[in-house]
Amino acid sequence: MIKFLHCADLHLDSPLAALDLRRAEVRRNEFRAAFTSLTLYAKLNKIDFLLISGDLLESGFATKDTVALLKREFASIPDCEVIIQPGNHDPYTSQCFYRRTEFTPNVHIFDADELSCFDFPEKNTTVYGYAFTGPKLEHCPFADAKPTDPNRINLLMAHGEIGKSVSEKGPIPLEAISETGYDYVALGHYHDHSGIKKLGATYYAYSGCLESRGFDELGEKGAIIGAAEKENGELKLAAKFVRFSKRRYEIDTLDVSGCRTNPDVVEKLGALIAEKRYGDDTALRVRLTGEVGGELRISETFLSEQFPHLFLLRLVDETMPLLDVEQLRRDPTIRGAFYDSLRPMLESSDKKERELASQALRYGLAAISGGDIVDF
Repeated sequence: MIKFLHCADLHLDSPLAALDLRRAEVRRNEFRAAFTSLTLYAKLNKIDFLLISGDLLESGFATKDTVALLKREFASIPDCEVIIQPGNHDPYTSQCFYRRTEFTPNVHIFDADELSCFDFPEKNTTVYGYAFTGPKLEHCPFADAKPTDPNRINLLMAHGEIGKSVSEKGPIPLEAISETGYDYVALGHYHDHSGIKKLGATYYAYSGCLESRGFDELGEKGAIIGAAEKENGELKLAAKFVRFSKRRYEIDTLDVSGCRTNPDVVEKLGALIAEKRYGDDTALRVRLTGEVGGELRISETFLSEQFPHLFLLRLVDETMPLLDVEQLRRDPTIRGAFYDSLRPMLESSDKKERELASQALRYGLAAISGGDIVDF
């Protein structure tokens, strides 16, 4: 029996431009910490193979410190064979750090965009794979390429887009998985864990990334640990997902109908955060909906300050003002005149035009009342 740990898309040294400088540096350090947790896990669990299926780091932003960290951590697990597949963010090129860095003997790196393998006869295992040699890879290197010895445990590392026959990011047609006879395909490129799936006799999975980079990568992130053995040409596999992420990005929706002040919103927002148990590991984006007091100005700054235990709080204000229309119609002041000027848009059949007019009305009424509209 062998034990493997499958991960991908670590994106070490990613610039994380969507975050402020302080949080971006925190996250970059947490990306490195997730990686060191991974190698420690491999050591403690006596993993035979650490499979890194592409995008270990961001080549254009890689630092000497991070490369030194990789060398040190891989050297700390000499009994584990580390197999690296360069992806579209860290391709194997003439000037890449993979070529310029001397790793310990347990590190094996694919260096061509055609299928090749590393063979480990003492463990009855062969690991197949290939490399991106630039930002694009438009063919599937393992299509119609069967393992040499079906009695071996045959692992395949594949960075690309499953279910696609045409792609610049590594097409992986489904038939290439179901008909070529590999035992487990360790996929990379998509950042969500896919679950362990099976086509024909072949198991396959996207491990997802180790840490999220933004609100397009939701939930817990990590790697897949698997135990495999083969008898009479038939594979027995036990595999599961293991969380390594320090943070999780989440998106939620909150109806704040009836709120007239920001403290009213705080009360409802606090109830949501408590109910969902969002804590210091959470970067949270909340979409606020419903009808609120006509002069309520949702202040992201104020609301964020009320929940300092969250790593990050972002608000998307989609509320609509609840207005006393009759009172505004009768209002002889500039408030009434402002309402009259927007009235054709407010009564428009075009939904977007009505929404724009509602927002303009809220801003204007707040400004007329002497409010600060910076946080709109």
